[in-house]
Amino acid sequence: MWKWETEYEPKGVVVVIHDMLEHHEYYTGLISQLRNANYHVVTGDLPGHGQTTRVHKGHITDFYQYIDRVMEWFEMTRGYRLPTFVIGQGLGGLIAIELIKQHNIHIDGIALLNPLLSFKQSFINRKNTLITSVRTSSDETRFNPGISMKDFTTDKNYLDRYENDELIVGKVSYHWYKTVINQMKNTTENMDEFPDVPVLAIFTEGNEIIEPFISANYVKKIENKDLHIIMLDSEDHSIFQRENIEIPFYHLEKFFDAQLFRIGLL
Repeated sequence: MWKWETEYEPKGVVVVIHDMLEHHEYYTGLISQLRNANYHVVTGDLPGHGQTTRVHKGHITDFYQYIDRVMEWFEMTRGYRLPTFVIGQGLGGLIAIELIKQHNIHIDGIALLNPLLSFKQSFINRKNTLITSVRTSSDETRFNPGISMKDFTTDKNYLDRYENDELIVGKVSYHWYKTVINQMKNTTENMDEFPDVPVLAIFTEGNEIIEPFISANYVKKIENKDLHIIMLDSEDHSIFQRENIEIPFYHLEKFFDAQLFRIGLL
């Protein structure tokens, strides 16, 4: 895991959970913005991603591996004794929801960025073909999930980085696929179990990885007093992997400031 501390008087600490196939280094722009806004940041690479391992790249044994890894990041935040927030992009959003449901940890707010709650129908249409092609193989057999990195962002600088990044996950295991699909189903069926934690969910209307409106409807099932849903006119799945992030960061900072005001620290 890694931590980046603000040079100013800190208002809080933010845990950032990255998306599937990528790794934490694609969030340096967001981390810089958060530090400039007086927040410490803690993040790292999820199991099977980035620098965590090459042997099990694109593979996990169960979803709790993700939960356990992120819990380690939260342990680091406790030493700051500051208001704590979490940002989860895509798969990171799904992980964040389950983490907060399963563990009694104090969180002052959660920001879900295109959380992985429903795959795009075009991806689901390939589901049976993908399962058939690997069903007779072992659970660790890898296959191309059919998601292009161009679906994450249209920003040329990031696309060039993807193309030359050997740490990007190009293939996932059959077991990874089954695990994530099953977790999405379990999570969306039990959204009413989410605790009373303030939530900001940001979606992009032209998303090619998830169904934004279906996912937004799942988020609306969260029964708490402080729920905000924003739908951006954008085709990028990765909210902060582009040059112009002023609008989504405005919503993010406004949400964090509102929580600090609510607890009397702003």
